[in-house]
Amino acid sequence: MKRKAIVWLALLLALSLLAGCAGSGSGGEEGQDNGSGGGGTLVVGASGDPQTFNPSARADDNFYAAAQNIFSRLIKINNNQEIIPDLAKEWTVSKDGTEITFKLHENVKWHDGEPFTSADVKFTLDSIHEKAGFAVSNLSSMEEVTAPDDNTVVIKLSKPDATFLGYLAWYATFIVPEHIYGGGNWDAGTAVEPVGTGPFKFAEYQTGVSLTLERNDDYFGQVPSVDRLVFSIMTDPNTMVQAFYNGELDILGTDPPSSEVQSMLDDPDITVNPKVFPSRYYLTFNMEKAPFDKPQVRQAIAYALDNEEIVKRAMKGQGQASTTFISPVYEWALSDQYKVPGYEPERARKLLEEAGLTPDGNGNYLSLTFKLFEGGAFSDIATVVKDQLSQVGIDVKLSVMDYATWEEEVVNSRNFELTMLGGYQGPDVGAVGSRVGSEGASNFMGYSNPGLDQALKEGVTRTTEEERKPYYEEVQRIMSEDMPIYPVSEWVSLVPAHSYVKGDPTSDEAIVHTGFSEYNYVRIEK
Repeated sequence: MKRKAIVWLALLLALSLLAGCAGSGSGGEEGQDNGSGGGGTLVVGASGDPQTFNPSARADDNFYAAAQNIFSRLIKINNNQEIIPDLAKEWTVSKDGTEITFKLHENVKWHDGEPFTSADVKFTLDSIHEKAGFAVSNLSSMEEVTAPDDNTVVIKLSKPDATFLGYLAWYATFIVPEHIYGGGNWDAGTAVEPVGTGPFKFAEYQTGVSLTLERNDDYFGQVPSVDRLVFSIMTDPNTMVQAFYNGELDILGTDPPSSEVQSMLDDPDITVNPKVFPSRYYLTFNMEKAPFDKPQVRQAIAYALDNEEIVKRAMKGQGQASTTFISPVYEWALSDQYKVPGYEPERARKLLEEAGLTPDGNGNYLSLTFKLFEGGAFSDIATVVKDQLSQVGIDVKLSVMDYATWEEEVVNSRNFELTMLGGYQGPDVGAVGSRVGSEGASNFMGYSNPGLDQALKEGVTRTTEEERKPYYEEVQRIMSEDMPIYPVSEWVSLVPAHSYVKGDPTSDEAIVHTGFSEYNYVRIEK
């Protein structure tokens, strides 16, 4: 179940890790009443009903946006993929990288008026560990949490772990009140109303209709301008898009269907701020099955593909052609020497011949089945890939299936030759290990390289970007030779809003202060 959750979540979500440094910058000054007035109601689209009101108990993408507005974390990630302060106004990492000390904002209150203290942080993190919250494996290096005083939290790690801060700032790590979620209420679904410290307070939930929040005037950061924040639940994407066009939604709340992207980009009354996330579409192979056990065959497929054309024909504005083996979001770690192969069809044919393959009567060196599941741009990408591979004598049969069938055939049974994944490869560059490391949760293709595993291990234990860079350059070198995956496109997030919405989480004024979907900087100016 953990692998299933990780693989699926990677398709839906989307930082630059500042390990060893004190945090700086914040969403408003501590305790200030800095709401700008204006009032009104902000309506945002939501694609389904929440399954839980404790966002640290389990994965729940339907509640994730609302949770960012109800709850706070110690630290969080903004839409620039940067770690920024939240409940912790600053933090320091010990020289050996095994102890992190967080200084908390003072006089913070829970929505029910009870005081927030470091004991709530300890309760939350201990509960994630003891009750197997979704983030338990991400925070596996956490050894002990102590609260020496009400405004200080110390986390001791079992080993230096440069990925830890990123995961702590990312998903299912919201701090929850012990007086609400203690006892038997930790994972009570939606039976217990959520109480947080965030900019908005829970007001009402109507199943299948909406989740309504109201402004928290006691918020320790930027107090919202709007009076109410409503997440309007619409399970049909076409209905949601039409509601947005009709003005029933102020912010779409999700990425638009590819068929609508260009019209939204061209509409002067709609604001779209494209952001590249460390999330990618990539091809991978069954390396336990001939001839895909030969690097030359995998490299031949890479040289036969033209990512620019794939993005142009299949992504319709929601992609950026991949040129690197790790996400370009982590610019500091990129290698100029080891990049994704360019389009060289003649070289592809030569590599197929070097692998011992010869063309049949139809001129095909190889015939294969490309298994993929429905969703996103998968089918459109696969269609272009099929066409491009045919140009070098690789005959491709597409097999499109639902996710459950794909998971059983590809992930569990490993009955495949070529497949494709979308994947969040963050919140730290080290997350590439989950794809290509021998023990990686999403490595179901039978790939293992001890040298790559060692580079990944060393990269995680170093505490500065300068120290880490050589190890990730080595990772890219090995990937360029072994070609365990072939990156096709970066995911470009597009969350449209009507132009009268100012201060959305991707706007210049809010992006450095807010999480992915926090709306406390939003103003409605009609």
